[in-house]
Amino acid sequence: MCFIDEFRGGGSINQNRLNDRENVSHEPRYWVHKFDKGLLRQLDRSKTLGSEKKHSKTLKDIKANDKIILFSTLDLDKQKNIRFIAYTMVKEAYLDNKTIYNHYCSPKKLKLKGMKYFTDPLVAKDMANDLEFVKNKEKPANDFKSEYKEITEEDFKAILRKVSLTKEYPAYFENVSFTMEDFLLNSINGLYNVIKRTEKRNQFEIKSFIKLLKKLLNEYGISKSYDEIEEFYARNAWKLGFKHNPSRDPDKFVALYNRLGKKRNFSYISLE
Repeated sequence: MCFIDEFRGGGSINQNRLNDRENVSHEPRYWVHKFDKGLLRQLDRSKTLGSEKKHSKTLKDIKANDKIILFSTLDLDKQKNIRFIAYTMVKEAYLDNKTIYNHYCSPKKLKLKGMKYFTDPLVAKDMANDLEFVKNKEKPANDFKSEYKEITEEDFKAILRKVSLTKEYPAYFENVSFTMEDFLLNSINGLYNVIKRTEKRNQFEIKSFIKLLKKLLNEYGISKSYDEIEEFYARNAWKLGFKHNPSRDPDKFVALYNRLGKKRNFSYISLE
């Protein structure tokens, strides 16, 4: 049993780096990790993984430059499924006897280079036939019971080919469910079509569009702040295929994401 030990991020960590063989450059190996979704915010801040087990045989094999895909069981759109949610790379391995997140008890810890989240979590069973490490195609959940499991580079790349990425903490762990996401996307598309039919100009300011969308949602009894709606629009507008135009006025800038999670400033929605 783990002794509860408060982890405090943001300061220096009393740690002992493992010997050079653990942290020198080598050909990366690939892993999937069963992760408790309730700890994701803490992981996002501290960028550290470990093992629930005091002595994990698998964790001993994970070294610097190895790549890890995280998966968790999520209840989204009234469906509970195992879903891939993020990937990361190990910066270095080190020893520290502190328990982190009140969860990881192993002395060996993995310091991560960063996190790349999947903008839409990927349902594992939908990919079962394409993944070599999933041996039971009929009941793929059986192959996701291990805390860490090594996978092939081909499986790793197959998963990443199915997703778009972002460095930002994913909205689906906050307030927007997939049912709400569908409603918001439909509302955005409907409002766009109305403006396109009635507006004589060939473009419409994004910030004005978001203000109109906020009023529309209020009429449906959905209370969202301007910032929440702008954030949702910024992350999801690419799904609707809208063309956006830039401007030189920084007061009109809205940073929009593309499907790869990269941001660029735009100011107008094209109506052409």
